[in-house]
Amino acid sequence: MGSTGNQKTLKKPPATVEARRLAELARAAGLGDSPDDALGLSRDALALLAGEEPTPLLADVLRWQGSVLRDRGQTSDAQPLYEESLRVSTALAYDAGHAHALNCLGSLAQRRGDLVAAANYFSDALALAERCGETRLLGMLQQNLGVIADIRGNPAAALAHYRVALRTFEASNDSQYASWVLSNLGYLHAKEQRFDEARASYDRALAIARERGDLLSEGIMQENVAELELIRGELDKARTAVARALKIAEQRDDPVRRAAALKLLGAYQRMAGDARASADTLSHALTLSAVGEDALLGAELLFQFASTLSSLGDDRLATDVFHNAQDAFERIGARQWVGRVRRRLTDPAPQRYF
Repeated sequence: MGSTGNQKTLKKPPATVEARRLAELARAAGLGDSPDDALGLSRDALALLAGEEPTPLLADVLRWQGSVLRDRGQTSDAQPLYEESLRVSTALAYDAGHAHALNCLGSLAQRRGDLVAAANYFSDALALAERCGETRLLGMLQQNLGVIADIRGNPAAALAHYRVALRTFEASNDSQYASWVLSNLGYLHAKEQRFDEARASYDRALAIARERGDLLSEGIMQENVAELELIRGELDKARTAVARALKIAEQRDDPVRRAAALKLLGAYQRMAGDARASADTLSHALTLSAVGEDALLGAELLFQFASTLSSLGDDRLATDVFHNAQDAFERIGARQWVGRVRRRLTDPAPQRYF
């Protein structure tokens, strides 16, 4: 019997609908332990959009794929995707996409240690975001400007930016982004030796990350907890947090986060009296940080490596490496770190974190 006119023909969803579905799946996978899956899904989404006229969705998917690469330490691979997203957004007069792309390019400039370029990207994005009412992006940009201020050694300005960002995310019940601000607030408090406030911020942030399955954020927060405990001299607690951070970085195959966790492991080993192991750990971490193009992390690793060389009694080489670290911090504009290097040159203090 032939088909009747009342029977419905099943149709494939439009390419844009399927591309958006794949892209959303990729964004979720990118935060967990499956960044390879995320990249595959993003590539599939872009393939579907390749035969279509450029749309805001194309700009978004290009940017999202770039962020998966950035968040696993593939800085140079992320840049052309962000640049193409910016080009598409500009051509379409898609202001929200334009602002997001500027923010992402700013994050790469920050990672590479060009804080002037990063601040310019963030400021330009802020003006666009305000114009088109992108509330979440406004909060993200306030947070990013806070990070810049913190690196430059202006904790009061950093705190002001973080408070604006946190109010923005809490007002919109955006727990994911609120957790990121809480983590940065904790980092700021730890360096100011407000340890109880730092721990409270980290505990709130970790609870949100775990509830959401945000493994990327949990790993960074574990790094921050480890650094807090190293500053306090609580080595056993630090070792537990370092182990968790390193495990997450390895699960995600992320060279930048692995280098950051190894920096903390090397510091722990030095402070625990095993300077030989510390030197090996930090040498490996320096190689990884170069792959990820993280300038501040590379400078911090030089600082820790010099501290370890001093513990080993190689004062001449330690002094050379301290000067290399100082030069790196000065290029970035990380004034607090420059001061720490100068103090360490006169007082090696092998039992201190910095």
